Amino acid sequence: MPHRHLVFDVNETLLDLSPLDPVFEAVFGNANARQRWFANLLHWSTVTTLTGEYRDFSQLADACLDALAEDGKISSADKSRIFETIGTLAPHPEVGDALTLLREHGFRLVALTNSAQKTVDHQFANARLTPLFDHVLSVDHARKYKPHPTAYTVAANALDCDLFSLRLIAAHDWDITGAIRAGCAGAFVARNGEVMNPVGETPDIVGTDLADVAEQIIEHDIYTR
Repeated sequence: MPHRHLVFDVNETLLDLSPLDPVFEAVFGNANARQRWFANLLHWSTVTTLTGEYRDFSQLADACLDALAEDGKISSADKSRIFETIGTLAPHPEVGDALTLLREHGFRLVALTNSAQKTVDHQFANARLTPLFDHVLSVDHARKYKPHPTAYTVAANALDCDLFSLRLIAAHDWDITGAIRAGCAGAFVARNGEVMNPVGETPDIVGTDLADVAEQIIEHDIYTR
């Protein structure tokens, strides 16, 4: 089945988080601090969704920074430095050309992120990605974080289509699994040699970066009709 509507995760899938690493190392003294913070942020977004206590993603991100600090608190200046870096993240090198190629082949492109709407709007304006998308969306509108099935309906509603018409592209296996179990197709961007966890769903498209994934999508969703 061709999927003409493509839904993209944002952080790590489109935007490169590596510039955060030296900032986190400077603040926390640990080269792995950014990965630990991001994992904890995803953990608490899942907890809030499962328990029905939705909290703004920026609020969760702030709290997870405090949790990472040895004394349970970091300075407002250090937090500002981290959040300013998040707002100015650049896309991975191949992202712009890959998105342009997909648009040229007639696909509709939507970004769907767990981040707050104001955060992703700022990120995309800075990264000059906004014109490449039909919609830039936050799960704020559903008050459920991915991978909850309701989160993916935000994209379906914006495109006025059903979930079966969507293909979710992400660098996170949990996001791919959530989308597939909600009824979407998936495409995994296996950055840095990442692999899908075998307990999750394996999509029909897996590529080393977004350029590879885009070429496979074009071949699969156009030329196999």
